[in-house]
Amino acid sequence: MKRLAEQSKQATSQVRALLNEIKKASTAAILVTEQGAKAVEIGVQQSLEAGDSIRALSQSIAEASYAVTQIAVSSQQQLVGIDQVSTAISSIRIASQQNTSGIKQVEEAVRNLQQVGQSLQLLAERSSQMANTKVEKRIVAMSDAKSR
Repeated sequence: MKRLAEQSKQATSQVRALLNEIKKASTAAILVTEQGAKAVEIGVQQSLEAGDSIRALSQSIAEASYAVTQIAVSSQQQLVGIDQVSTAISSIRIASQQNTSGIKQVEEAVRNLQQVGQSLQLLAERSSQMANTKVEKRIVAMSDAKSR
């Protein structure tokens, strides 16, 4: 009996040791589970923050894309404006050439008019001289006729 009691005591000590180890293992498992839960919670929070960051980045990309589109439209409008300015400058150049040509024609016409004026002045002087000569001849003829 003593032996049975001793075996019973040893078995109880072994059961207690096993229970203590189970308790320690359970405590460790609970601790690990709590740490895992915290890690999952942190992971979920980080995932949410990453989602927010991705949404913000997506919004920034959309805004940048819109800005690029506006810049492209603006650049196209500037090209159209530059073409219009180029066309206007070309028109001004053509008008200037036409004005220069017109001025040259006016200068030529003025020279021609000056020549015509000089010719008319010469003709007027000759005509005046001829008229004076005719008048003088008539006066002489009348004077001769009276003297006779």
